[in-house]
Amino acid sequence: MGIYWSLFIAFARVGMFAYGGGPSMIPLMEREVVQTFSWLTPEEFTDALAMANTLPGPIATKMAICVGLQVGGPFGAFWALFSLLLPSSVMVIALMVLYQRYRTLDSVQGIVRGVRPVVISLLLVTAAQLGPRSVFSWDTFLVAVAAFALVFYLNVHPIYTIVAAALIGLWFYR
Repeated sequence: MGIYWSLFIAFARVGMFAYGGGPSMIPLMEREVVQTFSWLTPEEFTDALAMANTLPGPIATKMAICVGLQVGGPFGAFWALFSLLLPSSVMVIALMVLYQRYRTLDSVQGIVRGVRPVVISLLLVTAAQLGPRSVFSWDTFLVAVAAFALVFYLNVHPIYTIVAAALIGLWFYR
């Protein structure tokens, strides 16, 4: 029973303190999974993140399922996902009720304006932490730059970029 309680604590903390959506949860999740509980090594976490990114759906939920499955089997996967979603589900209902009622207040608008840049900074933290472990050489750096350019500048759908990168990886790195 101890592992399920640990999964609950780890993923409830991530769900409670990660603001800005799935990608902003990754640094907190990595801290819990790799540093606090030592369930995965940094390399295993990066590999799981890479594989989870190839699948459709929110990244944080896929990572919770992946870690939970590895740590506690099928029930661990369910429990990690439930624990991750519980705090945000409760909070979003409460916050939306309050926001709908008070959204025109200057103080509420100030809070929203203050939180936006933090969300961007958390995404940058994720990129800075995962980048060195994901881009090993000049060729993988070029793949990363090309993927960024395709998505950001040419508006290529990310799924096409992911599929192309997978095919490139299959061809060149097998």
